[in-house]
Amino acid sequence: MIKVFGREALFFLRHYNDIDHIVPVIYKWSGSGRRCTVVLIGFADVRKDYRIQFISTLACVKVLDIRDLLTWTDQLRFRFISLVLYGRSGRYVNRVWYKLFEFFWPAGKRTQFWDNVAGLLLAKAFNKNIKGTVVFDWISQKSTLPFEFVRRVLELSRNMGHISVSLPHGDSPHFNELIRNHEFRIEPQDKYAHSDIFDFIVCPNELCAKRYRPFIDDAKIKVLGSPRYNDEWLKVLHGLLHVPIARENRQTLCVVFFLRKNEFSLFWDEIQRVIIMLIQFENVRLIIKPHTRDYLQKPLKNILKQIQSPRLEIAQDNDHSVHLLAKANMIIDVATSVAFEAIKRGIPVLSADYLHAGYSATAHYIPETAMRCRDDIYHAICKFTKNPHQPFYNEQHREMFIRQMLDVPDKYVLERYVGLLAGKNVQAIKQLAA
Repeated sequence: MIKVFGREALFFLRHYNDIDHIVPVIYKWSGSGRRCTVVLIGFADVRKDYRIQFISTLACVKVLDIRDLLTWTDQLRFRFISLVLYGRSGRYVNRVWYKLFEFFWPAGKRTQFWDNVAGLLLAKAFNKNIKGTVVFDWISQKSTLPFEFVRRVLELSRNMGHISVSLPHGDSPHFNELIRNHEFRIEPQDKYAHSDIFDFIVCPNELCAKRYRPFIDDAKIKVLGSPRYNDEWLKVLHGLLHVPIARENRQTLCVVFFLRKNEFSLFWDEIQRVIIMLIQFENVRLIIKPHTRDYLQKPLKNILKQIQSPRLEIAQDNDHSVHLLAKANMIIDVATSVAFEAIKRGIPVLSADYLHAGYSATAHYIPETAMRCRDDIYHAICKFTKNPHQPFYNEQHREMFIRQMLDVPDKYVLERYVGLLAGKNVQAIKQLAA
Protein backbone atom coordinates (compact mmCIF):
# COMPACT_ATOMS: atom_id res chain seq x y z
CA MET A 1 0.00 0.00 0.00
CA ILE A 2 1.18 3.54 -0.73
CA LYS A 3 1.98 5.35 2.51
CA VAL A 4 1.68 9.04 1.59
CA PHE A 5 -0.86 11.60 2.77
CA GLY A 6 -1.93 15.21 2.32
CA ARG A 7 -3.50 15.82 -1.09
CA GLU A 8 -7.28 15.62 -1.38
CA ALA A 9 -9.35 14.85 -4.46
CA LEU A 10 -12.78 15.66 -5.89
CA PHE A 11 -14.21 13.05 -8.27
CA PHE A 12 -17.23 13.68 -10.50
CA LEU A 13 -19.20 10.63 -11.68
CA ARG A 14 -21.90 10.87 -14.37
CA HIS A 15 -22.87 7.39 -15.53
CA TYR A 16 -21.89 3.74 -15.60
CA ASN A 17 -18.88 4.21 -17.88
CA ASP A 18 -17.41 6.59 -15.32
CA ILE A 19 -18.14 4.14 -12.52
CA ASP A 20 -16.47 1.30 -14.43
CA HIS A 21 -13.20 3.17 -14.84
CA ILE A 22 -12.96 5.75 -12.04
CA VAL A 23 -14.26 3.80 -9.02
CA PRO A 24 -11.14 1.55 -9.08
CA VAL A 25 -9.01 4.69 -8.76
CA ILE A 26 -11.15 5.96 -5.88
CA TYR A 27 -10.71 2.59 -4.16
CA LYS A 28 -6.94 2.79 -4.50
CA TRP A 29 -6.88 6.46 -3.49
CA SER A 30 -8.73 5.64 -0.28
CA GLY A 31 -6.36 2.77 0.41
CA SER A 32 -3.45 5.20 0.29
CA GLY A 33 -4.90 7.12 3.25
CA ARG A 34 -6.01 10.22 1.37
CA ARG A 35 -9.37 11.97 1.59
CA CYS A 36 -11.69 12.39 -1.36
CA THR A 37 -15.18 13.59 -2.17
CA VAL A 38 -17.25 11.89 -4.86
CA VAL A 39 -20.07 13.92 -6.42
CA LEU A 40 -22.75 12.02 -8.37
CA ILE A 41 -24.15 14.18 -11.15
CA GLY A 42 -25.96 11.62 -13.30
CA PHE A 43 -29.25 9.75 -13.07
CA ALA A 44 -30.63 9.03 -9.61
CA ASP A 45 -30.25 5.25 -9.94
CA VAL A 46 -26.46 5.62 -10.11
CA ARG A 47 -26.30 5.93 -6.33
CA LYS A 48 -27.77 2.40 -6.02
CA ASP A 49 -24.91 0.85 -8.00
CA TYR A 50 -23.06 -1.74 -5.93
CA ARG A 51 -19.70 -0.07 -6.61
CA ILE A 52 -20.96 3.29 -5.37
CA GLN A 53 -22.27 1.59 -2.26
CA PHE A 54 -18.87 -0.07 -1.85
CA ILE A 55 -16.80 3.12 -1.97
CA SER A 56 -19.32 4.77 0.38
CA THR A 57 -18.06 2.38 3.07
CA LEU A 58 -14.38 3.14 2.51
CA ALA A 59 -12.32 5.23 4.89
CA CYS A 60 -11.71 8.81 3.78
CA VAL A 61 -14.37 8.66 1.01
CA LYS A 62 -17.38 10.98 1.12
CA VAL A 63 -20.07 10.33 -1.52
CA LEU A 64 -22.49 13.17 -2.27
CA ASP A 65 -25.36 13.43 -4.72
CA ILE A 66 -25.70 16.80 -6.40
CA ARG A 67 -29.46 16.57 -5.78
CA ASP A 68 -28.76 16.77 -2.06
CA LEU A 69 -26.53 19.83 -2.46
CA LEU A 70 -28.61 22.06 -4.72
CA THR A 71 -32.00 23.60 -4.06
CA TRP A 72 -34.77 22.11 -6.14
CA THR A 73 -34.85 25.24 -8.32
CA ASP A 74 -31.11 25.01 -8.97
CA GLN A 75 -31.50 21.31 -9.73
CA LEU A 76 -34.08 22.16 -12.39
CA ARG A 77 -31.83 24.88 -13.81
CA PHE A 78 -28.86 22.51 -13.91
CA ARG A 79 -30.81 19.78 -15.71
CA PHE A 80 -32.57 22.14 -18.08
CA ILE A 81 -29.40 23.92 -19.20
CA SER A 82 -27.58 20.59 -19.51
CA LEU A 83 -30.30 19.11 -21.70
CA VAL A 84 -30.48 22.11 -24.00
CA LEU A 85 -26.71 22.36 -24.45
CA TYR A 86 -26.43 18.63 -25.09
CA GLY A 87 -29.34 18.80 -27.52
CA ARG A 88 -27.68 21.68 -29.32
CA SER A 89 -24.36 19.81 -29.65
CA GLY A 90 -26.17 16.78 -31.08
CA ARG A 91 -28.48 18.95 -33.21
CA TYR A 92 -31.58 17.77 -31.36
CA VAL A 93 -32.47 21.40 -30.55
CA ASN A 94 -33.15 23.57 -33.59
CA ARG A 95 -31.86 27.09 -34.14
CA VAL A 96 -35.09 28.85 -33.18
CA TRP A 97 -35.41 27.09 -29.84
CA TYR A 98 -31.73 27.63 -29.09
CA LYS A 99 -32.01 31.38 -29.78
CA LEU A 100 -34.94 31.51 -27.38
CA PHE A 101 -32.84 29.68 -24.80
CA GLU A 102 -29.95 32.11 -25.32
CA PHE A 103 -32.32 35.03 -24.78
CA PHE A 104 -33.41 33.80 -21.35
CA TRP A 105 -30.11 32.12 -20.43
CA PRO A 106 -27.26 34.05 -22.13
CA ALA A 107 -23.67 32.90 -21.65
CA GLY A 108 -22.95 35.45 -18.92
CA LYS A 109 -25.94 34.37 -16.86
CA ARG A 110 -25.00 30.70 -17.27
CA THR A 111 -21.43 31.42 -16.19
CA GLN A 112 -22.68 33.05 -13.01
CA PHE A 113 -24.85 30.01 -12.29
CA TRP A 114 -22.00 27.56 -13.00
CA ASP A 115 -19.69 29.56 -10.73
CA ASN A 116 -22.17 29.33 -7.87
CA VAL A 117 -22.53 25.56 -8.29
CA ALA A 118 -18.79 25.02 -8.75
CA GLY A 119 -17.95 27.14 -5.71
CA LEU A 120 -20.36 25.12 -3.58
CA LEU A 121 -18.90 21.78 -4.71
CA LEU A 122 -15.28 22.86 -4.28
CA ALA A 123 -16.02 24.16 -0.78
CA LYS A 124 -17.60 20.81 0.13
CA ALA A 125 -14.61 18.86 -1.19
CA PHE A 126 -11.48 20.67 -0.06
CA ASN A 127 -10.22 21.86 3.29
CA LYS A 128 -8.55 25.26 3.33
CA ASN A 129 -4.81 25.39 2.61
CA ILE A 130 -4.83 21.82 1.21
CA LYS A 131 -3.85 21.40 -2.41
CA GLY A 132 -6.01 18.93 -4.27
CA THR A 133 -6.92 17.28 -7.54
CA VAL A 134 -10.19 17.70 -9.46
CA VAL A 135 -11.14 14.65 -11.52
CA PHE A 136 -13.61 14.27 -14.38
CA ASP A 137 -13.86 11.57 -17.00
CA TRP A 138 -13.13 12.30 -20.65
CA ILE A 139 -15.15 15.40 -21.50
CA SER A 140 -15.98 16.94 -24.86
CA GLN A 141 -18.41 19.56 -26.10
CA LYS A 142 -20.74 16.70 -27.05
CA SER A 143 -20.82 15.27 -23.52
CA THR A 144 -24.06 15.14 -21.56
CA LEU A 145 -22.36 17.20 -18.84
CA PRO A 146 -22.04 20.78 -20.11
CA PHE A 147 -18.49 21.56 -21.16
CA GLU A 148 -18.88 25.14 -19.99
CA PHE A 149 -19.69 23.90 -16.47
CA VAL A 150 -16.58 21.71 -16.42
CA ARG A 151 -14.47 24.63 -17.63
CA ARG A 152 -15.72 26.86 -14.82
CA VAL A 153 -15.02 24.17 -12.20
CA LEU A 154 -11.47 23.81 -13.49
CA GLU A 155 -10.83 27.55 -13.69
CA LEU A 156 -12.04 28.14 -10.15
CA SER A 157 -10.14 25.13 -8.81
CA ARG A 158 -6.94 26.22 -10.58
CA ASN A 159 -7.21 29.61 -8.90
CA MET A 160 -7.31 27.72 -5.59
CA GLY A 161 -4.10 25.87 -6.44
CA HIS A 162 -5.62 22.52 -7.42
CA ILE A 163 -4.65 20.44 -10.45
CA SER A 164 -7.12 18.82 -12.83
CA VAL A 165 -7.09 15.35 -14.40
CA SER A 166 -9.35 13.73 -16.99
CA LEU A 167 -9.59 9.97 -16.37
CA PRO A 168 -10.74 7.30 -18.87
CA HIS A 169 -14.27 6.11 -19.44
CA GLY A 170 -13.31 3.55 -22.08
CA ASP A 171 -10.60 1.20 -23.35
CA SER A 172 -10.98 1.51 -27.15
CA PRO A 173 -12.08 -1.98 -28.22
CA HIS A 174 -11.85 -0.86 -31.87
CA PHE A 175 -8.51 -0.88 -33.66
CA ASN A 176 -9.89 1.08 -36.62
CA GLU A 177 -11.09 4.70 -36.56
CA LEU A 178 -14.36 4.93 -38.52
CA ILE A 179 -16.49 3.10 -35.96
CA ARG A 180 -19.79 5.01 -35.86
CA ASN A 181 -22.54 5.26 -38.45
CA HIS A 182 -21.97 8.97 -39.11
CA GLU A 183 -18.17 8.86 -39.53
CA PHE A 184 -16.78 9.03 -43.08
CA ARG A 185 -13.36 10.75 -42.80
CA ILE A 186 -10.19 9.64 -41.04
CA GLU A 187 -8.90 12.83 -39.47
CA PRO A 188 -8.33 14.32 -36.01
CA GLN A 189 -11.69 14.82 -34.30
CA ASP A 190 -12.19 18.30 -32.90
CA LYS A 191 -14.19 16.99 -29.95
CA TYR A 192 -10.93 15.86 -28.34
CA ALA A 193 -9.23 19.26 -28.67
CA HIS A 194 -11.20 20.80 -25.81
CA SER A 195 -9.66 18.42 -23.27
CA ASP A 196 -6.65 20.74 -23.25
CA ILE A 197 -8.36 22.55 -20.37
CA PHE A 198 -7.14 19.73 -18.09
CA ASP A 199 -3.64 19.58 -16.67
CA PHE A 200 -3.46 15.89 -17.56
CA ILE A 201 -5.39 13.51 -19.83
CA VAL A 202 -5.07 9.86 -18.78
CA CYS A 203 -5.54 7.01 -21.24
CA PRO A 204 -5.38 3.24 -20.69
CA ASN A 205 -3.53 2.57 -23.95
CA GLU A 206 -2.13 4.18 -27.07
CA LEU A 207 -5.29 3.49 -29.10
CA CYS A 208 -7.04 6.00 -26.84
CA ALA A 209 -4.10 8.38 -26.44
CA LYS A 210 -3.60 8.93 -30.17
CA ARG A 211 -6.99 10.67 -30.37
CA TYR A 212 -5.62 13.52 -28.24
CA ARG A 213 -2.09 13.83 -29.62
CA PRO A 214 -2.97 16.11 -32.59
CA PHE A 215 -4.32 18.71 -30.16
CA ILE A 216 -2.58 18.32 -26.81
CA ASP A 217 1.05 18.44 -25.72
CA ASP A 218 2.47 14.95 -25.17
CA ALA A 219 3.60 15.93 -21.67
CA LYS A 220 -0.06 16.27 -20.64
CA ILE A 221 -1.07 12.84 -21.98
CA LYS A 222 -0.39 9.92 -19.63
CA VAL A 223 -0.80 6.29 -20.72
CA LEU A 224 -1.17 4.37 -17.46
CA GLY A 225 -3.06 1.15 -18.25
CA SER A 226 -6.68 0.14 -17.70
CA PRO A 227 -8.13 0.99 -14.27
CA ARG A 228 -11.10 -1.28 -15.05
CA TYR A 229 -9.33 -4.43 -16.21
CA ASN A 230 -6.23 -4.68 -14.06
CA ASP A 231 -5.78 -7.75 -11.86
CA GLU A 232 -5.98 -5.86 -8.56
CA TRP A 233 -9.38 -4.33 -9.28
CA LEU A 234 -10.82 -7.46 -10.88
CA LYS A 235 -10.01 -9.35 -7.69
CA VAL A 236 -11.83 -6.72 -5.62
CA LEU A 237 -14.78 -6.72 -8.01
CA HIS A 238 -15.16 -10.48 -7.93
CA GLY A 239 -15.14 -10.36 -4.14
CA LEU A 240 -17.92 -7.76 -4.10
CA LEU A 241 -20.13 -9.86 -6.38
CA HIS A 242 -19.09 -13.25 -4.95
CA VAL A 243 -18.11 -14.50 -8.38
CA PRO A 244 -17.20 -18.21 -8.38
CA ILE A 245 -13.55 -18.91 -9.18
CA ALA A 246 -14.36 -21.87 -11.46
CA ARG A 247 -17.24 -22.27 -13.90
CA GLU A 248 -19.78 -25.00 -13.42
CA ASN A 249 -18.90 -28.42 -14.82
CA ARG A 250 -21.81 -29.10 -17.13
CA GLN A 251 -22.57 -30.80 -20.41
CA THR A 252 -24.03 -27.67 -22.02
CA LEU A 253 -21.75 -25.11 -23.68
CA CYS A 254 -22.69 -21.65 -22.39
CA VAL A 255 -22.12 -18.92 -24.97
CA VAL A 256 -22.63 -15.27 -23.96
CA PHE A 257 -23.19 -12.75 -26.74
CA PHE A 258 -22.45 -9.16 -25.67
CA LEU A 259 -24.11 -6.52 -27.87
CA ARG A 260 -23.56 -2.79 -28.02
CA LYS A 261 -25.18 0.44 -29.20
CA ASN A 262 -26.54 0.51 -32.72
CA GLU A 263 -24.46 3.58 -33.62
CA PHE A 264 -21.44 1.30 -33.96
CA SER A 265 -22.61 -0.04 -37.34
CA LEU A 266 -23.90 -3.46 -36.32
CA PHE A 267 -25.28 -5.70 -39.05
CA TRP A 268 -28.50 -6.82 -37.38
CA ASP A 269 -29.71 -9.13 -40.17
CA GLU A 270 -26.61 -11.27 -39.80
CA ILE A 271 -26.77 -11.08 -36.00
CA GLN A 272 -30.25 -12.61 -36.27
CA ARG A 273 -28.91 -15.42 -38.45
CA VAL A 274 -26.11 -16.19 -36.00
CA ILE A 275 -28.60 -16.39 -33.14
CA ILE A 276 -30.77 -18.80 -35.14
CA MET A 277 -27.73 -20.91 -35.99
CA LEU A 278 -26.49 -21.11 -32.40
CA ILE A 279 -29.79 -22.16 -30.83
CA GLN A 280 -29.98 -25.08 -33.26
CA PHE A 281 -27.14 -26.74 -31.33
CA GLU A 282 -28.85 -28.95 -28.75
CA ASN A 283 -25.99 -28.68 -26.25
CA VAL A 284 -25.56 -24.89 -26.51
CA ARG A 285 -27.13 -22.37 -24.16
CA LEU A 286 -27.03 -18.84 -25.60
CA ILE A 287 -27.24 -15.80 -23.33
CA ILE A 288 -27.60 -12.40 -25.01
CA LYS A 289 -26.55 -9.33 -23.05
CA PRO A 290 -28.17 -6.23 -24.63
CA HIS A 291 -26.99 -2.68 -24.18
CA THR A 292 -28.14 -1.37 -20.80
CA ARG A 293 -30.09 1.60 -22.20
CA ASP A 294 -33.52 0.34 -23.20
CA TYR A 295 -34.12 2.90 -25.97
CA LEU A 296 -31.06 1.54 -27.81
CA GLN A 297 -32.36 -2.04 -27.90
CA LYS A 298 -35.01 -1.66 -30.63
CA PRO A 299 -33.19 -3.75 -33.30
CA LEU A 300 -32.72 -6.61 -30.84
CA LYS A 301 -36.34 -6.45 -29.73
CA ASN A 302 -37.45 -6.81 -33.33
CA ILE A 303 -35.27 -9.90 -33.69
CA LEU A 304 -36.52 -11.51 -30.50
CA LYS A 305 -40.14 -11.19 -31.64
CA GLN A 306 -39.28 -13.73 -34.35
CA ILE A 307 -37.16 -16.14 -32.30
CA GLN A 308 -38.21 -18.31 -29.38
CA SER A 309 -36.17 -21.14 -27.92
CA PRO A 310 -35.60 -22.71 -24.50
CA ARG A 311 -31.88 -22.49 -25.32
CA LEU A 312 -32.03 -18.68 -25.65
CA GLU A 313 -31.89 -16.37 -22.62
CA ILE A 314 -31.86 -12.57 -22.48
CA ALA A 315 -29.78 -11.12 -19.65
CA GLN A 316 -31.36 -8.33 -17.60
CA ASP A 317 -29.79 -5.01 -16.62
CA ASN A 318 -28.95 -6.36 -13.17
CA ASP A 319 -27.10 -9.34 -14.66
CA HIS A 320 -23.60 -7.93 -14.38
CA SER A 321 -21.04 -8.84 -17.01
CA VAL A 322 -18.80 -10.28 -14.29
CA HIS A 323 -21.48 -12.83 -13.40
CA LEU A 324 -22.17 -13.64 -17.04
CA LEU A 325 -18.49 -14.25 -17.67
CA ALA A 326 -18.45 -16.63 -14.70
CA LYS A 327 -21.09 -18.71 -16.50
CA ALA A 328 -19.53 -18.50 -19.95
CA ASN A 329 -17.52 -21.19 -21.70
CA MET A 330 -16.97 -18.67 -24.48
CA ILE A 331 -18.25 -15.29 -25.58
CA ILE A 332 -19.14 -13.74 -28.92
CA ASP A 333 -17.88 -10.18 -29.19
CA VAL A 334 -18.70 -7.28 -31.51
CA ALA A 335 -15.88 -4.99 -30.32
CA THR A 336 -16.97 -4.48 -26.72
CA SER A 337 -14.50 -3.92 -23.91
CA VAL A 338 -16.16 -6.67 -21.85
CA ALA A 339 -14.12 -9.05 -23.98
CA PHE A 340 -11.01 -7.66 -22.28
CA GLU A 341 -11.95 -9.23 -18.95
CA ALA A 342 -12.69 -12.52 -20.69
CA ILE A 343 -9.21 -12.46 -22.21
CA LYS A 344 -7.69 -11.71 -18.82
CA ARG A 345 -9.49 -14.72 -17.39
CA GLY A 346 -8.61 -16.99 -20.32
CA ILE A 347 -12.21 -17.37 -21.53
CA PRO A 348 -12.33 -17.91 -25.33
CA VAL A 349 -13.51 -14.84 -27.24
CA LEU A 350 -14.95 -15.12 -30.75
CA SER A 351 -14.33 -11.68 -32.27
CA ALA A 352 -17.15 -11.56 -34.81
CA ASP A 353 -15.94 -8.51 -36.71
CA TYR A 354 -17.97 -9.52 -39.76
CA LEU A 355 -21.07 -8.60 -37.71
CA HIS A 356 -20.11 -4.92 -37.68
CA ALA A 357 -18.14 -2.38 -39.71
CA GLY A 358 -15.19 -2.23 -37.33
CA TYR A 359 -11.93 -4.03 -36.68
CA SER A 360 -11.58 -5.06 -33.05
CA ALA A 361 -8.39 -4.67 -31.05
CA THR A 362 -8.95 -8.24 -29.88
CA ALA A 363 -8.79 -9.63 -33.43
CA HIS A 364 -5.79 -7.45 -34.22
CA TYR A 365 -3.62 -8.59 -31.32
CA ILE A 366 -5.02 -12.13 -31.00
CA PRO A 367 -5.62 -13.42 -34.57
CA GLU A 368 -7.02 -16.76 -33.39
CA THR A 369 -10.09 -14.91 -32.05
CA ALA A 370 -11.02 -13.47 -35.49
CA MET A 371 -14.31 -14.75 -36.91
CA ARG A 372 -14.52 -13.71 -40.57
CA CYS A 373 -17.79 -15.39 -41.50
CA ARG A 374 -20.67 -17.46 -40.15
CA ASP A 375 -18.73 -20.65 -40.92
CA ASP A 376 -15.95 -19.65 -38.51
CA ILE A 377 -18.40 -19.31 -35.65
CA TYR A 378 -20.05 -22.60 -36.59
CA HIS A 379 -16.75 -24.49 -36.58
CA ALA A 380 -15.65 -22.88 -33.30
CA ILE A 381 -18.89 -23.92 -31.61
CA CYS A 382 -18.62 -27.47 -32.96
CA LYS A 383 -15.06 -27.72 -31.71
CA PHE A 384 -15.86 -26.51 -28.21
CA THR A 385 -19.02 -28.55 -27.78
CA LYS A 386 -16.79 -31.61 -28.15
CA ASN A 387 -14.16 -30.31 -25.72
CA PRO A 388 -14.95 -27.02 -23.92
CA HIS A 389 -11.68 -27.14 -21.95
CA GLN A 390 -9.26 -27.31 -24.87
CA PRO A 391 -6.63 -24.55 -25.24
CA PHE A 392 -7.81 -21.61 -27.32
CA TYR A 393 -5.27 -18.79 -27.05
CA ASN A 394 -1.75 -18.50 -28.29
CA GLU A 395 -0.28 -17.27 -25.00
CA GLN A 396 2.21 -14.98 -26.74
CA HIS A 397 -0.68 -13.25 -28.51
CA ARG A 398 -2.72 -12.98 -25.32
CA GLU A 399 0.21 -11.54 -23.36
CA MET A 400 0.91 -9.04 -26.13
CA PHE A 401 -2.73 -7.89 -26.00
CA ILE A 402 -2.55 -7.46 -22.22
CA ARG A 403 0.72 -5.51 -22.43
CA GLN A 404 -0.50 -3.22 -25.21
CA MET A 405 -4.08 -2.65 -24.05
CA LEU A 406 -4.45 -3.28 -20.31
CA ASP A 407 -1.29 -3.54 -18.21
CA VAL A 408 0.56 -0.65 -19.81
CA PRO A 409 3.47 -0.97 -19.26
CA ASP A 410 3.07 -3.42 -16.34
CA LYS A 411 0.58 -4.63 -13.74
CA TYR A 412 1.06 -1.70 -11.32
CA VAL A 413 -1.83 0.19 -12.89
CA LEU A 414 -3.68 1.68 -9.92
CA GLU A 415 -0.43 2.73 -8.25
CA ARG A 416 0.33 4.85 -11.31
CA TYR A 417 -3.09 6.49 -11.23
CA VAL A 418 -2.85 7.37 -7.55
CA GLY A 419 0.68 8.64 -8.05
CA LEU A 420 -0.39 10.99 -10.82
CA LEU A 421 -3.38 12.34 -8.86
CA ALA A 422 -1.11 12.84 -5.85
CA GLY A 423 1.37 14.82 -7.93
CA LYS A 424 4.07 12.14 -7.88
CA ASN A 425 6.53 11.40 -10.66
CA VAL A 426 4.65 8.88 -12.79
CA GLN A 427 7.86 7.10 -13.77
CA ALA A 428 8.61 6.36 -10.12
CA ILE A 429 5.17 5.11 -9.10
CA LYS A 430 6.07 1.45 -9.42
CA GLN A 431 8.61 1.90 -6.62
CA LEU A 432 5.80 2.94 -4.28
CA ALA A 433 4.01 -0.40 -4.66
CA ALA A 434 4.42 -2.73 -1.72
